[in-house]
Amino acid sequence: MKLWFIVAVMLGVYSDGTQDVYIFEQPKQGNLYSAGECKSFVRDNPLPIMRAIADEFSGRPIQKVICVSEENVKRFMEERNLDVL
Repeated sequence: MKLWFIVAVMLGVYSDGTQDVYIFEQPKQGNLYSAGECKSFVRDNPLPIMRAIADEFSGRPIQKVICVSEENVKRFMEERNLDVL
């Protein structure tokens, strides 16, 4: 079964064109197994999501919060030589 992740893209672009991104590894209620389930979780839990992002980025503004499939998260991380999930 495919997993889905909540991803926050922070407002602002660096001179090299990149942006800060925060990937939630797993919500407290468990894994998300569809885009719809992920979107519902984001819609129903905005405050804990916003609080986690604010803590991580010292209150910087968020451009958007999206749901991304596991394969796309892995590709994103591999392209940037980050530790894969």
